[in-house]
Amino acid sequence: MTNLAAAIAAGLARPFADESYNDIRKSMLSADEHVRTKNPRTAQAGGIAGGVLGTVPAVLAAPEAFGAGTASLLARMLAGGATGAAIGGADAGVRNGLAAIPEGLAWGGGLGAVMPGIGQLVGKGVGALAQRYGGPAISAAERMFGRAATADSALDMPPRLQALGDRAMPMDLGPNLQRQAGALAATPGEGQSIVRSAIAARDAAANARIAQGLGRELGPARVPSQIAEEIAANQRALGPAYEEAFQAARAVNAEPIANNLDAMAVRLRGDAQRAVQQVRRMLNVTGTDVLDPNPQTLFQTRNAIDGMMDGMTDGNAIRALTATRQQINRELERAVPGFRQVDARFAELARQNDALLRGQQALDSGRTAPRPAELQTEINNGALPQGDMLGPSAVPLRLRQGTRAEIDRIVGTNANDRVALQRLVKGEGDWNRDRLASLFGQSRADRIIAILDRERTFADTSGIVTRNSETAARAAAMQDIAPQKGGPGIVRSALNLRFGDTAADTVDKVIGGAKSAAQRASNTELARLLTSNDPAAIARKVQLVQAAQRRGDISAQKARELIQSMSVEAAKQRQVLPAR
Repeated sequence: MTNLAAAIAAGLARPFADESYNDIRKSMLSADEHVRTKNPRTAQAGGIAGGVLGTVPAVLAAPEAFGAGTASLLARMLAGGATGAAIGGADAGVRNGLAAIPEGLAWGGGLGAVMPGIGQLVGKGVGALAQRYGGPAISAAERMFGRAATADSALDMPPRLQALGDRAMPMDLGPNLQRQAGALAATPGEGQSIVRSAIAARDAAANARIAQGLGRELGPARVPSQIAEEIAANQRALGPAYEEAFQAARAVNAEPIANNLDAMAVRLRGDAQRAVQQVRRMLNVTGTDVLDPNPQTLFQTRNAIDGMMDGMTDGNAIRALTATRQQINRELERAVPGFRQVDARFAELARQNDALLRGQQALDSGRTAPRPAELQTEINNGALPQGDMLGPSAVPLRLRQGTRAEIDRIVGTNANDRVALQRLVKGEGDWNRDRLASLFGQSRADRIIAILDRERTFADTSGIVTRNSETAARAAAMQDIAPQKGGPGIVRSALNLRFGDTAADTVDKVIGGAKSAAQRASNTELARLLTSNDPAAIARKVQLVQAAQRRGDISAQKARELIQSMSVEAAKQRQVLPAR
């Protein structure tokens, strides 16, 4: 007992004793010295027990400094050794002089470095007991489920399951949960049936889910050829309007047009030269070199130019024919009253047909695909009426219809490969998302991508659980859930008159059968957890698991702190023992 401790104790005892304060203090010091001299081991044990109570608050205040924190074992051993050496050396110097400091450093450092390892072992045992018996019990299946969810950082699984939709299951949320499901799927029993049936049922409904989701966001898909035929029928319906306009037509002057074509024929070569020469001949009265003044002839020449340009790839020829067509249009508008108004309606329908084709290229990845900015410009310009048309154009509608039809085609040809489907529609970068946003709006584009991302997640889970081997990972997971087998050889032992072995084997069979039944029941429970479609029920299970883990973690930490406190005080008390 130190002088300071004796002084405090004497002050507390004075009101209850007849002796003076000094007499009480001297008596306490004398008794303490007698105990240390006659029973040094008892004195040391009492000193350690009392010292630990004084050391615990310091360890609680700074567990990392004493090697009792949550760092790696090596870091805690180094910290514990350093702190123990410092305390042991200082205490030895105070108690026994400078010569005792090296021994104090050695004892304090050694105990401080060793105890974190012992504390970790003790802490694990205490933590496991706290998890099992410290509160509402959780089953073996719930513990395995909780370990996998913790490893996958998926303890927030209820909102994540809700984000994936009503067909999501906990096994979708990480590789460890998927491997548990894969191990169950490879192990005969009810658990296997539950996992495989859940996967098969979800996969079977994938095509319908995708079609319903896209239909909900984009509306029904129409066949492009049917839309194109409707546009063509509307163009044909303008025939009477053209006929009516031509009834009041005047003669056309095709000479400027012919002169321009002759000049281009001299200048151009190849396909472009042949194209302008062909158009030049169309301007003449058939079988002569005389220009035809009939406006119908000029109109049919324009229609022939449209046919020639359909599918043409030569840039010079396209530019020459486009300029000629514009020149013909101006002459027809001059000579045919009302032609401009009827032609504007025809041109609007032609723009719609072009937009339908362009929409089917919107999600392409080749050179024909528009950049997001280009597509947005096409949409903006397409909505503006041209010529004598009034009101917004239907070009943006046809662009959306073309893209919707292309998405339907991609789904139809890749429905059984959800990974390819997601890649084709979503694309490798952000372009497809941006193009979908331009066509259908940002929120709708995000929902379309979410539908495909969700189905890809489901497809990945299906592949890992039911088809991928993942031999090493699955074998490791199966060690947790494989049924236990009883010892074989009962009949053979009995026939060999080895009745002790027979009895042992029989007991093993009984115990092994009970373990196997318990393991099968645990597998069934784990399978139901992994395939649950009820976020509320999963939330309750996660809360139980988290509570058990917290109990275990806290108890393990307290055990480590107590062990480290004992090491510190043991190093100090080593200096109190008399030398032998």
